[in-house]
Amino acid sequence: MNSLEKIDTHIHGNYSSDSILDYRKLCQKAIAQNYKVIAFTEHYDLIESEIIEYGLLPYKKYFRELDEIKKEFPDLEIITGIEMGEPHITGNIAKRLFQNNSPEYVIGSLHVTREGLNVSLKLNRPITKEEVRQYYEENLEMVHTGGFDTLGHLGIYKRGLDPAYLPDESDLLYIIDEIFREMIKKNICLEINNSGFKTKFNDFIPESKIIKRYKKLGGELITLASDSHELEHFDTFYDKTLDKITALGFVSLYWKKGNMWNSVDIGAKNEEKLFN
Repeated sequence: MNSLEKIDTHIHGNYSSDSILDYRKLCQKAIAQNYKVIAFTEHYDLIESEIIEYGLLPYKKYFRELDEIKKEFPDLEIITGIEMGEPHITGNIAKRLFQNNSPEYVIGSLHVTREGLNVSLKLNRPITKEEVRQYYEENLEMVHTGGFDTLGHLGIYKRGLDPAYLPDESDLLYIIDEIFREMIKKNICLEINNSGFKTKFNDFIPESKIIKRYKKLGGELITLASDSHELEHFDTFYDKTLDKITALGFVSLYWKKGNMWNSVDIGAKNEEKLFN
């Protein structure tokens, strides 16, 4: 087991309709595996198609339950967070809902594009270059709009694709660079989401070649996320992910609470191959 203190800032529990993960069992496993910080980040989707499909998060009840969980596990830093879908579209509604009870941490994620493509689900066909362009352009709009702490799973469409269908993104890298420049300017963190290891993609998202661009542009704020929906997936790919992150030259992982970024040390490996 990795002796360094661990963090995981993207976990779905019982209040996400696609999760069967029990809060207490997760906390017990986190303590056993030397975690310092975990963030529960239930889905908070406010676009019509998502509400019809999955319903609404019982926001106040969720907060009350996590307040009780925190009392039961005082040695574990437990963050009450949300994963807000399409914040560039729904952010104004969310702000009004948050007036009296704001989450401690917000992931901004694009699951459904304006054209109606759900990039978080398995695609049984090749994705078109235009669909990929629209996906990245909408992520750029998201970070320009802001209102969240961390950009979630950039490139998520790759998780649900057969590797044979993965498109060439080389002529779209300028959009990705613009996303990163805006994130760096606004201190928006980049999530390294290792749920891709569960699929044929077999890598974290975004993958190393994309993360290298972020670092080359001056990006340092990164966080590690399992995106767990089941207990068995929590911590499974942590060490594998950490090895690759440190090989890219990153020395810290970050987590946010009280409007302040905090860090845990992860060490670093030789960076000589970083910009090759």
